[in-house]
Amino acid sequence: MANMSYKCLTCGAELFWKADRNAFVCDYCEDSFTLDQLQEAGQTGEVDETKVQKAEELMEGEAAVSTDGTVGNNLVKYSCSHCGAEIITDRSTAATICVYCGNAVIMGEQIINDFAPDFVIPFSVEKKKVMEAFKEFSKKPLTPKSFDCEKVVDKMQGVYIPFWLYSGTCEGDVDAECYNEEKKRKGDYDIIKRDFYAVKRRGKVNFEFIPVDASSKTEDEAMDSIEPYDFKDFKPFNPAYLSGFLAERYDEDQEKCYPRAQERIENTTLDLIKDSCPYDSIHIERYDKDIKLSETKYAMMPAWLLYTTYKDKKYFFAMNGQTGKFVGSLPIDYGKLVVFSALGGILGAVIGFFIGG
Repeated sequence: MANMSYKCLTCGAELFWKADRNAFVCDYCEDSFTLDQLQEAGQTGEVDETKVQKAEELMEGEAAVSTDGTVGNNLVKYSCSHCGAEIITDRSTAATICVYCGNAVIMGEQIINDFAPDFVIPFSVEKKKVMEAFKEFSKKPLTPKSFDCEKVVDKMQGVYIPFWLYSGTCEGDVDAECYNEEKKRKGDYDIIKRDFYAVKRRGKVNFEFIPVDASSKTEDEAMDSIEPYDFKDFKPFNPAYLSGFLAERYDEDQEKCYPRAQERIENTTLDLIKDSCPYDSIHIERYDKDIKLSETKYAMMPAWLLYTTYKDKKYFFAMNGQTGKFVGSLPIDYGKLVVFSALGGILGAVIGFFIGG
């Protein structure tokens, strides 16, 4: 079995997850179904490990470019069980769409055993909303007039991104020098009075589901920027949710990703301890921390990824597929920048990620 597929209970055609209808929809008869209905009909999503077709290595001289639009250089090949076409894709791809027959392809070997996710958040933002958000996001004062959103998009993909989710406790122990400041006016002088305090604080923070993306192919800054995800929408993982989208399984294990989670946990704990200090100034002299992980879960989160080219330069944009939060780097019209600067409208420009709602 090269892939798993889900069939319409009315006409037998392929089913795809549709965010706008929050259901699995048939493109032919337009009937829709819930996951419970599919499971009751015997389409459980369980993977028979004995029937999973393994990826084949490329032979010397074979095409070294993926046929399904995935990004990567560690390529393997599968056969589409619908039309028999050969699909060349990245080794860590878990789901894709056959470019020859348009059917969903879910690679069973990428979602079993150690690669089996615990949770998934299904897409809530439909594809047409992504372009609308892109157009709105591009309406920045310094965006060039010739930046036509319809023309610059090279590729738009809905992708399930793998994440590790860390839970546990962090105990922080802090020594700090703090002061409160009081300003008074006396004659022609400003008098500043500072009362200094030696402060000790200790606190224990419970944390749950600290996310870190587990794919080396995604930009960490972009994935951090489209957070947060609302974990109330977590579903027990079922391959059906991947139908019609790309999906990546993790290629960075939980130990490799943990330092990024550790930094976030330690910084958050310190911020909470500092918030408990009612002083005008806080200088941390010592910060000891003790993190105890209770569990680590593996989940797939929805994201829309846009790749664009403008004047031979590549730009990347991402949207949270659950909340619609949009981030990306836009080109700058430096003629506008000079005008705005001269008028005092801006003092400079920050080239990087501009975060939108």
